[in-house]
Amino acid sequence: MGYARQRRRLRWRRRRLDGDEGIDFVRCHICGDHRRVINSQHLSKHDIDRETYMEEYHLTSDELIAKDFRVLQSSRRGYSPHGKSEWIAATKTFYEKHGKVFAKYLQHHSPHLYRQGVWIFGDWDKALRAAGFDPKTMRLRTFWDQDRIIKEIRNSRDKNLPLYANYVMKNHPNLFSGALRHFHSWNKALVAAGINK
Repeated sequence: MGYARQRRRLRWRRRRLDGDEGIDFVRCHICGDHRRVINSQHLSKHDIDRETYMEEYHLTSDELIAKDFRVLQSSRRGYSPHGKSEWIAATKTFYEKHGKVFAKYLQHHSPHLYRQGVWIFGDWDKALRAAGFDPKTMRLRTFWDQDRIIKEIRNSRDKNLPLYANYVMKNHPNLFSGALRHFHSWNKALVAAGINK
């Protein structure tokens, strides 16, 4: 029963993936398979990653997805089939509106925008750089644990930077808010870092 269903599905898939190359399907340049999307999962069967495949066959990310499939996806709520420049503009607009483009935040509030960025640029860090953001800065708020806060406070002390609350709050807001979250006061964070006794 399962085998018969699988064969029917395969026949339907073959029937659907005939037509015009680039519109109804895209062809894998390695095995010749007709697919809606040439993705990392398929390329892993050929022991090649997406970027190497694109470089080797001089392809853009748009050439790895059938146009009709993109149109099919566009019927979903909130989805827009962006190219590179449209995606960058949409991401900047999102940042202006929300003040953040963390991966987790975007996955929750605009999953299509996140997935498109990863698809177009290969990974999220490259997508952020293309939009003019520093990935490290964009991640700061998500990785402030106690060890990192203590380390940053000690680094500031070693550089002879002021450690009074107003200065840190204005010049290092992520450090300050992380310290308040974990230690409940700036002074307690300094004590934990061995600065104040």
